[in-house]
Amino acid sequence: MRSGESALIRWEHTADIPVDDWDGLTGPDDLFLSHRWLRVVEETARTPMRYLCVQRADQPVAALATALATADVPWVAGRIDHLLDRCADEGFDGAADLMRRLAGGATSLLPTVHCGGRHVGRTRVLHAAGPLHASREDVELLVAEAEKIAADSSSASVSYPYVDERDTVLVEVLRDRGYSSFTSGNYHALPIDPAGFSAYVAALPRKRRLSVLSERGRVRAAGLNITHEPVTPQIIGTLAELEVQLLAKYGLSWPVERSAAAIGTAAARFEDDASVLLGRADGAIRGFALMLRRGDQWYARQCGFDYGFLGKLPLYYELLYYFAVERAAELGVATIQYGIGSDTAKRSRGCASSRLSCHVLPLGQRG
Repeated sequence: MRSGESALIRWEHTADIPVDDWDGLTGPDDLFLSHRWLRVVEETARTPMRYLCVQRADQPVAALATALATADVPWVAGRIDHLLDRCADEGFDGAADLMRRLAGGATSLLPTVHCGGRHVGRTRVLHAAGPLHASREDVELLVAEAEKIAADSSSASVSYPYVDERDTVLVEVLRDRGYSSFTSGNYHALPIDPAGFSAYVAALPRKRRLSVLSERGRVRAAGLNITHEPVTPQIIGTLAELEVQLLAKYGLSWPVERSAAAIGTAAARFEDDASVLLGRADGAIRGFALMLRRGDQWYARQCGFDYGFLGKLPLYYELLYYFAVERAAELGVATIQYGIGSDTAKRSRGCASSRLSCHVLPLGQRG
């Protein structure tokens, strides 16, 4: 398909996508839109994926990943019906208003063509910078094509669950095409001082600094051994069991086998760029954080804990923040990307944040 000087290309499988063309549109903080992560998603999402790319002068200038989300897909955190329900319950701006306008409630938005990546946080259209940069028209061409995919598949809506407030071009395109929007969370990232933990803790307010040092002391006093290791097949089953414990704590039922498959697939695709921060006691793993690396960025992907053993020991903060900051500085990592959720805890531990919004178009309801 061509529009003026632009050509629109569709792919159904990542294996068909030229890696350099796709990844050339990604930035350092786009790990979850990189070609190798999309391969992980394709292998574990259990739903049809479609990938769109705009080319000009035979060069890619913009791209969009989409997935068909039905009521049967297991990844509920970013699915439009669960997201709208949660945001309305928590009083996020615009969510309750949209819910009132939907005669059939949030489930009336399913199935949806879920756009901008299946990950939770920073849904976006990839686009080039420099001389051959993407124009607003290129972005709009991709958005219109996603709407066509939705119409052709008899979907009820098109959704972009977590658009960053700084992505002004996409926000404007979606607004002008009649999408409704509501606040869907905040995205958090922690810049890393090369001086490591000492510089990190020194920059915190005094009360928080004392709390952090106390938390580290409690973990050490409990005899927990904290290490940074590769992801090996021997530990994947244990990691999966710990992740399921964490999900159950928040009311989510998740099969251990599915968690193990996700961790194993990510480890296989990312190889040396996948690693785990571990807390051991009495010879057993009591907590973990799976970290994925892309360039100078580290992503906290999955975690889990043995709550029966730990009680109120703050191993979560030790692994995800304090030890993570130490290792990140040693490895030359510039930023740890934490994503959404636990706003107060993340901000109080030094994270910078940006507002995210969900944009949704019920088909046939353009304003």
